[in-house]
Amino acid sequence: MFREIRGVQQRRSDGARKRWFQDPYFDLFVVQDMLGRLQWFQLCYLRDTRRERVLEWKRGRGFFHLKLKGADYSGHTDEGMLLLDGAMPHAEVQGRLAASAGGLPPAIATFVADKVREYERPSFRFRRPGARRPAWLERMRQRRL
Repeated sequence: MFREIRGVQQRRSDGARKRWFQDPYFDLFVVQDMLGRLQWFQLCYLRDTRRERVLEWKRGRGFFHLKLKGADYSGHTDEGMLLLDGAMPHAEVQGRLAASAGGLPPAIATFVADKVREYERPSFRFRRPGARRPAWLERMRQRRL
């Protein structure tokens, strides 16, 4: 179950508030505007392991699925750097998130769970502006009509 970490340093000048929630499997960082709407979140799963991954969402930008670059030794300057990663294990993350969500404020739990489901099934609104649909998809749609 998530618990909120108190005393998170607030360095934002726009009045937004950063919050941090943690459980044994997840770290969840969120930024809420002055009205309480989520503007950004990072859902870190498999935390404190070499396989730690991050699902990041930002309003107006969309999603990134990232992995944490580990170092071979502690002298590396790029240790802890986030790099693009492949597919997310949706079923495992969704199941654990549903089981742990009891400690989150209901609005945050619902919003993050909805975004994780949305990432699993991306919509066309995240396509590159001006991008055309593939010809095979157009042919398939024409057959259904």
